[in-house]
Amino acid sequence: MLIILGNIPLQKKLTTFLGNLKIESFWLLAHMKGQVLETVIGVFVLVIAGWFVFSIVSQSEDIFPTKNEITYHASFSNISGIKAGSHIRLAGVNVGRVVSVSLDTEKYVANMVLAIDREVKIPEDSEIIITSESLLGSNFVSVTPGGSEYFLEPNDQFIYTQGAINLNNLIQKF
Repeated sequence: MLIILGNIPLQKKLTTFLGNLKIESFWLLAHMKGQVLETVIGVFVLVIAGWFVFSIVSQSEDIFPTKNEITYHASFSNISGIKAGSHIRLAGVNVGRVVSVSLDTEKYVANMVLAIDREVKIPEDSEIIITSESLLGSNFVSVTPGGSEYFLEPNDQFIYTQGAINLNNLIQKF
């Protein structure tokens, strides 16, 4: 029901009664017209923020091991070019990724946590090497399987490791 009262300004007393709820319609509509643009921009910002959070979370699976992977540990003298998320390959096939790298300040070696597919059984005498795809390519971790009949257990340490080779130092020797 709409009521207009005498000489009182329209914007103040144009009212609607909805049950026990009294809303000043004209004032509310005038106020909302100014807020429509702000609301649209706010929704747009929320959609972009949601997309950003979704992309970060979907990429973060490369950082944390999943239930289909087993973690192993390895220590290297040099891990140049390797970071969390770097590929681990066996026979040229991607079988896992590097979960984390850290520095052992007592032994001055780089410690690496590796996540390898649960279906891939790694012999305990396997060698793990940091190598590059080409002279200008990026580095990755390569596993060379050993001949042992016994396999590494979850969280075991690789015994045989070889760090990254610095090509500049190698070329300077000649």
